[in-house]
Amino acid sequence: MELKIYNPQEDGFLRSIDWNFQELKKEITEKANDYKNLVYDINDDGQIKDAKKDRADLRKFNTVLNDKRKEMKKRVMEPYTKFESQVKELTGIVDQAIDNIDAQIKDYEEIKRNEKLEKVRRIYEEEMGGLDRVVPFEKIFREQWLNVSTTLKSIKEEIASIYQKVDKDLKLINTDGSVYTFEMKEEYLKNFDLQDAIALKQRLEENERRKADFEAQRKREEEERQKRMKAEAQQIASAGKKAPQGSKAGKAARKETPKKNAETVKRKKIVFEITANESHFDYLNQVLAEIQEELKNANAGILRIDKDSVEVFYVNKEDADKWQ
Repeated sequence: MELKIYNPQEDGFLRSIDWNFQELKKEITEKANDYKNLVYDINDDGQIKDAKKDRADLRKFNTVLNDKRKEMKKRVMEPYTKFESQVKELTGIVDQAIDNIDAQIKDYEEIKRNEKLEKVRRIYEEEMGGLDRVVPFEKIFREQWLNVSTTLKSIKEEIASIYQKVDKDLKLINTDGSVYTFEMKEEYLKNFDLQDAIALKQRLEENERRKADFEAQRKREEEERQKRMKAEAQQIASAGKKAPQGSKAGKAARKETPKKNAETVKRKKIVFEITANESHFDYLNQVLAEIQEELKNANAGILRIDKDSVEVFYVNKEDADKWQ
């Protein structure tokens, strides 16, 4: 089969389109130069009218040139357009035959690729050993292994190299002794990058240090808060208590406070205003309960802490039991 061109022959193709290019170029150039240097008086309506007419004439000339160009292109391209359509018709017929052959070749190549894939899987199983549980075939498989140009020998060497690297790196992680060994292995097996695993361990250790520092700080603050609460409770509990008989405060109180007949003192209520969180009430009441015996010696009958105050009721010795 051979394509033969009968017309035009080699020397019969259109070489050029002959027309009065030079003549027009000279005339147009001279005319354009006149217009390029022409100045219209923008204050003269008549000159502006002339300017618009000149512009319209030049645009009309350009339109004529372009219309002729399009006409010539169409006439020159007509035989080629027909020839192009005929060639495409022929290539379409040939493509049908090619498609039939191509489909059979692809079927053959797919069979060979599947056969090679099975051979590669067997090589993987032999070389990877027990690591196949953490390094699946799909993780290391390379599509180019199935190319005809890639030999089984080179594939075996590559898989063996992967095994040696992974085995070595996992052993290093095991000997690290970190509490994050599992996390390190999990990170490593994503891309078989030991540096990624080490970086993860460092981040986890840094997070743990920060957490420990935070917990220690929180514990110190809680201990200090408990100490303050206890001190406040003790101050509240000791408010209004008699000083011991032998103390200076007690002697001073005896000198300054005239004695009263116990018969005339029936009951006295002393209220101490305090500021405390309601969450402290139970703790303060517990402290007060522990010093009840001392309160008896001070002739105090009842203490109570509520939302606004501490109330201490003093009674005579004879009526103390009814207030306990």
